[in-house]
Parts: sequence; structure tokens; C-alpha cells
Amino acid sequence: MKIQTILVTTLTLAACGGDGNKASDAATDGSAAWPLPPTLNTQIDRLGRPAINTALNGTRLTGDAKTAQKDAYNALHDPATFATAEVTTGRTVTAEFAANLAIFDVLDRGASITNAGCGNSALYTQPVSATSYNTMASVLADDRLYVDTSKTSCNMYLSLELDVVTGGAIAHTQCGGRAPSHDVIDTSYSLLISGLNGFNSSTLETLHHDGVDAHTDISDTAFPFLGTPH
Repeated sequence: MKIQTILVTTLTLAACGGDGNKASDAATDGSAAWPLPPTLNTQIDRLGRPAINTALNGTRLTGDAKTAQKDAYNALHDPATFATAEVTTGRTVTAEFAANLAIFDVLDRGASITNAGCGNSALYTQPVSATSYNTMASVLADDRLYVDTSKTSCNMYLSLELDVVTGGAIAHTQCGGRAPSHDVIDTSYSLLISGLNGFNSSTLETLHHDGVDAHTDISDTAFPFLGTPH
């Protein structure tokens, strides 16, 4: 009987939380309270499509003014405001991107590329006007990566976006998104500078390059994925 009484008492104590966890017991009996979660401050960075903020926001600015605009862009955390929020007084993200797309559009002038020069950037609209770059600017302002989970192969960056900008003429066979092996800068530059003319029509390999060699010590499947920075 004594053994049974001791066993029952021990089990009862354990079931009631008498396990020596003073922090847990104190929090439940009202003698102490758990600390509140930290209050988040201004978001300092975000990264959907790489290099878009770098290339198209504050492109012609320098110093503190340039930094302030990029910080304003990075602070945006609500996708509903990505396109319409101001990065500087009186200038929305979409308007800022549209104003700077022309700088990239002209970079292939003189190159052996179809329709080289102004007017061949992706989604450029004719006739020439102050709004010719607005459509592409609005696509880029929605700075999120989209993934088609029905696809099992993910070998091309901006795969879904290319499907959209061509109206389905280049149907995506890849899942989209971004993998460590994607050369995101070359793809972005080719699209901004020459639109679809910036890609090999058969292989969709990029025709414009940033001069930085591709990493050879990366993996899309094995942690930690990234190698030594260049």
C-alpha cells in the first residue's frame, strides 16, 4: 500500500507540472509573466527579383539621396503598395522604374541585335511617349518571385514572367522562381536592354553579360548551396 501511495503521489505531482521547470510554473500561476515579443522596427531590406532596386531605383542619383530612395524601397513590406508607394516625394515605384528603364534600353545601340537601340526593351509600347516604359515598370514593381508548383524543373530564371510578357508565345516549361545556379543578372540585363531580342531564340541563352564569371561551387540541392563569394 505504501508503495502504491508513493507511486500515485509521484505521478500526480508530475501531471500537475511539478517537474522543476520553475519558469514554466511561474508563468502559469501568475507569479511571473513571459517576456513580450520584440517590437519590429523599419524593414531594412527585401529581395524579390535581384538587382531591380539596384538598377532601376535612384539610377541617376548619388550619395545620401540615392541611399534614401533605396532604403524607402526596401522598407516596403505590403505587396499591395509595392507599385504605388512613393520612393521619394511625388514619385512612385512604378514611375521611378519607368523613368530609368530608358537608360538600359539604349545600351545595345550599335550591337548586332534585332532592333538594337531604343524601343526594344521588354514590353516597350509604341508610339514613343512618356508612358512607353510603364507596362514593364508595373511588372517589375510587383517585386515577388512566382513559382508554378506543377512544374518539376526549375532551370530558368524569370520563366513565368517571360510567359506573361510574350502573351504565352514563350510558354513556361520551368517552375520559375530563383535557384542559386541561375545567372539572374545576365537574364535581367538582357530583358531590360533588348527584350526578347536579348536571348537566343532557340535556347533562350542570354546575349548580354555583366562580365562576372558564373560560380562553379554552388548547388541547387545540397546545403549550404552557395560557395565562396567572387
